[in-house]
Amino acid sequence: MANWIDIKGPVVADTVYSDGQLVAKDTTFTLPGLEFVTADVQAMGNLSVPLIGLIENLELAITKIGLDLGLGRMIRLQKQNLEFRWVQSVVKSDGSQTVEGCKAFVRTMPLTTPENSIEVGSAPEQEITYSCTRMQIYAGGEEILCVDRLAQILRINGVDYMSQITNLL
Repeated sequence: MANWIDIKGPVVADTVYSDGQLVAKDTTFTLPGLEFVTADVQAMGNLSVPLIGLIENLELAITKIGLDLGLGRMIRLQKQNLEFRWVQSVVKSDGSQTVEGCKAFVRTMPLTTPENSIEVGSAPEQEITYSCTRMQIYAGGEEILCVDRLAQILRINGVDYMSQITNLL
């Protein structure tokens, strides 16, 4: 049999929790990616290389439908622990379908409170942005990524990229 990896399909549902309390369902959110600070070195001219351990600001964006107490809780002007849960469909090697749970735990500070555009016949939609100090992502129960800016943790797929740096300090 040929090598096979499960085919991950669309997200079928999601929820958002703020400090353990459900605040939103079926939202759109964008978890931050890692953008490394770079430095130029001389190698047949300039070569930009990432400085592992130095990352740019991590920004999270959530788009929420409707004005409610969940939105009020999400825009509090204080540190929050947000938990995102989503379910994605999966096609197995035998052709069967199942679902897989994913989670992200993000420690945040608010960057903005949203504008509220109200229009008859349309649901109000707000985008909230946060600065993240910690993010940990799991898929199918396995840790994919953990970055904690304040504790100096950078772990991707089980590899601790900060250990060599912290061991020398």
